[in-house]
Amino acid sequence: MKYAIVIPTLNPDSKMTDFVDVLVGNGYEDIILVNDGSTKETVHFFEQAAEHPQVTVLTHEVNRGKGAGLKTAFRYLAEHRPDVDAAITADADGQHNLDSLSRCVAAYEEHPGSVIFGGRDFSDKNIPFRSRFGNKVSSVVYRFSCGIKLQDTQTGLRIVPSEYFGKFSGLKGDRYEYETQMIIAVKELHIPYHEVSIDTIYIDDNESSHFNPLRDSARIYRIVLAYFFKFMASSLFSWVVDIGIYALVMAIFRNVLNPTTCHLVATIASRVISSIVNYILNRKVVFKAVDNVRKTAVRYYVLAAFQMLISFLLVDLFAAKILKVTGILDVIIKCVVDGCLFIFSYGIQRKWVFRNKKI
Repeated sequence: MKYAIVIPTLNPDSKMTDFVDVLVGNGYEDIILVNDGSTKETVHFFEQAAEHPQVTVLTHEVNRGKGAGLKTAFRYLAEHRPDVDAAITADADGQHNLDSLSRCVAAYEEHPGSVIFGGRDFSDKNIPFRSRFGNKVSSVVYRFSCGIKLQDTQTGLRIVPSEYFGKFSGLKGDRYEYETQMIIAVKELHIPYHEVSIDTIYIDDNESSHFNPLRDSARIYRIVLAYFFKFMASSLFSWVVDIGIYALVMAIFRNVLNPTTCHLVATIASRVISSIVNYILNRKVVFKAVDNVRKTAVRYYVLAAFQMLISFLLVDLFAAKILKVTGILDVIIKCVVDGCLFIFSYGIQRKWVFRNKKI
């Protein structure tokens, strides 16, 4: 297979040219460097690397971000390298070595057409705390919100099949959040993926990184948690529909039916209609499920019935039997129980009701 190495960078130093020398010396014949608006004082490193005929330098006149650099490279490869099978994205700061690249290539050879993530091991205590803590937290958040399991969500070493150059070059985001958009795309496009263990290398406590912990983390988590926020919005909208239908039915039949019957009809009508609305929103907007309607609908209503039963049992257990409270405390207990079940329901809907099969 033929690979292109993609290295977007800002203000590089000799570590980039050393890395390029190693790549060229080990047979890599297509290396794309993206100069993302580097200063005049660092341009000579690109010029030095370009002395190799295997190196192509693409230039942004101003700094646009790592994501923009990757998209520029993907577009270039799609237009000018139709013979390339996949692109290997790597960093220029010395964190990726030849052994790590080789492991990823071996994994791609075994699973062609898959996206390969090079995952670092963050259990080593020598790793900077901000990187160790940040990746552990993000790994949990990604798995809960998106349903994608990666031990290293911020890795820059990845292999992208050529068939996805077009899709990935059109993703939103120009800075570090773009790499998160790539992970989300793998999930939403049902692209098979594999994570490969790579060497964990930090030079000078990772001081050369341009990653801004506050700004860039905020951008990333806003994207990752979008699934859960959509789920919350869907539930809120469905609740509004439920209340609206209930009020409408009560207004129409108040003078026709007795109060008990009217309440029952309004409750059934509002719950049926609001549940259908919620099902459609969750299937189409939140989880973008690919399974057919019959399967997902059956799972959805089985879960709804189970959730309603568990809610009743838990509220009755805590309020009536254990704490023996009534009134406002009873309502508070129900709110706590239903809040926990709401989070539980999100996970079950993502993993079972609207699960997306891998290709």
